Amino acid sequence: MLSQEAIQRLLGIEEKVHLSPREMADQLNITFYPKKGYEVSSDTVAFFEKLRETFSRLRVNIVPYEQALERLPITKVLKRLAFAIWEDIKHVWLKGVLGKEHEVFFTFSGLIGLLRRTRIKKGVSVVVLGEQKVGEMPMEFIYTFKDSSVISVVDFPKDIDEETGFTKHFDTAMALFSYHMTNIVIGVSAEKWILYNFNASHPIYPNTNDISGPVLKALIPKIVAPIMPNKFSEFIVEKTSFNPRDAINGPVVQDLVEGALRFEDTKLYPAGKRIDELPFRNSFHRWIGKLHLDNRNGMSFGFLARQMPTIIPDLTPLLQANPELVNLIPKEKDFFVHKDEIYLLLRIEGGEYILKTPDIWVLTQRSGSNKTHVNPDTDLLKLGLSHGKMRIQAPSGLVLHEDYKPSFDTRVILAHALGNVIVAAILKHFSKGSTFSNQLEKNGLSISHWHGYMDPQKIPFGWHAYGSTNPHVACSSPQSAIYALAGKLETLGDVLKSDLPYNGDVHIEPHHGSNITYTNLNDLVTLLLTDPKMTELGNKYLYRYTM
Repeated sequence: MLSQEAIQRLLGIEEKVHLSPREMADQLNITFYPKKGYEVSSDTVAFFEKLRETFSRLRVNIVPYEQALERLPITKVLKRLAFAIWEDIKHVWLKGVLGKEHEVFFTFSGLIGLLRRTRIKKGVSVVVLGEQKVGEMPMEFIYTFKDSSVISVVDFPKDIDEETGFTKHFDTAMALFSYHMTNIVIGVSAEKWILYNFNASHPIYPNTNDISGPVLKALIPKIVAPIMPNKFSEFIVEKTSFNPRDAINGPVVQDLVEGALRFEDTKLYPAGKRIDELPFRNSFHRWIGKLHLDNRNGMSFGFLARQMPTIIPDLTPLLQANPELVNLIPKEKDFFVHKDEIYLLLRIEGGEYILKTPDIWVLTQRSGSNKTHVNPDTDLLKLGLSHGKMRIQAPSGLVLHEDYKPSFDTRVILAHALGNVIVAAILKHFSKGSTFSNQLEKNGLSISHWHGYMDPQKIPFGWHAYGSTNPHVACSSPQSAIYALAGKLETLGDVLKSDLPYNGDVHIEPHHGSNITYTNLNDLVTLLLTDPKMTELGNKYLYRYTM
């Protein structure tokens, strides 16, 4: 219903985004670390070579390790060294004078490592076989953590099988990430292999001669679209705050606080992991891990959010639109900008319509907060989207700063919220008296995410599932937000051709989880608690969507 260019403009995504696995493979740069790790089985060694051959057949750009290296300018090295020395001075002062621990302390070997000028180039990811010694780990050679990933191929983890539960997988994956200083872990046995990344998912595949299918659909997207939380600097910070107890926000806050508390009984929001709890091999590695997570203290999974009531804009037939606006529509495009406002050209049911996109606001929980026990004075944020710019607002009495992190899934949340408004505008025009449109306009909607899936046979009537065939990208990636909005509108298009109502949707993110748009949180948790087998964490119900 909308082009990728239009969706990226709406969401403020400016970089080139590859959406199909073939596109991703074509622009992926991979090198293979030449040092064989210790304590790896012959099956794992064979898989490592098979992976190299599979990448080649899929036309991934394989870069010889010597060509993947570059020498840093001496000024860059000295700058890093100066930073490390300054951090050590702060460590000594804080511990010796105030008795406090500093986040990072660079040992002598760590300082020597910073002087190393030879680094893996920006944009080249590295596959490494087995466990490597400290000082010889690929993460210690990477130029930039943002643009390069480490993929570790190790033996299949002990005590893990097809029946293992979410929590055991989660604990195992986080321990492997921190110990091996890696972004993705592939565990291999003679019969199977498992793929761990920061989505906290755990797909297991047969170790056959041909692994190109899961490598193309699951592994490559996870490398090309890695976890990439939005930084505080990407938001416009509102100068005013919101009152969580006034007439506008109070009812929405009440639903979020009460609904979140009831969600504790669903067991869908397990406790997260703090960085300090993970088995990093030294403080320098711990600092790198925290840096990779945008200086967060840890990770928690899922979110509960409430979209604020929104005035639904009118859908204007193109023939009835202001001629000034019509003349602004570029050829072969489905959007235009006029006086900083974004207008969409929608082609629906054989007609053409203009829609002015409004500002949208969503009440969310800050990253790292207890998902089921919400303090409205300290745990809430308002996230907005206006003219393609993300905005953030604090509750009364709270001053926002860079330690106050929004959700990893911020763009997905905003993509769903904006999509809900577009859907509501279309339904209001074509289906007078639409309950979905009325709900959003009067009371808002809930948007929830957990790392599991609903039994497709138990999704309520009028709610529609989509996304199960999408590539397996990481949470917070721009791809995940584009899939959310594009899929929602495509699903609506299919519904308009049927006699079914549209009351909401279930957005499937393969090997990540589900995003549920519902009337409100209390209604949703009431539904889930009536049938505990309707959904659960992990991949139990995922594959039923493609059967």
